[in-house]
Amino acid sequence: MNFRYKKAYLKRFDHFSPSEKDLIIYADTQIRNYYSAQTAPCGLRIKKLYSKGKDKIFEARATDKIRILWVESEDLVSFVILGNHDEVRKYIKSLR
Repeated sequence: MNFRYKKAYLKRFDHFSPSEKDLIIYADTQIRNYYSAQTAPCGLRIKKLYSKGKDKIFEARATDKIRILWVESEDLVSFVILGNHDEVRKYIKSLR
């Protein structure tokens, strides 16, 4: 599985505090492990939010306020949004 990060994701990452960045990096590592080991830690609360053809959109929570959104294709995982609940909802609505 290949992993990619959208520019908006990386730009948003730069705005978080160092402690929040550590939590996001830890969550990212757990997501990558999820794809290699096929087991998800319950603390991330991974949810499939949307599916369109072969693309599936998932969400995980780094904290109660910070959510990570990614799109899973055949052999690619693209991290697209790093934000709060409202930002994730806005992104999902833009797809419909």
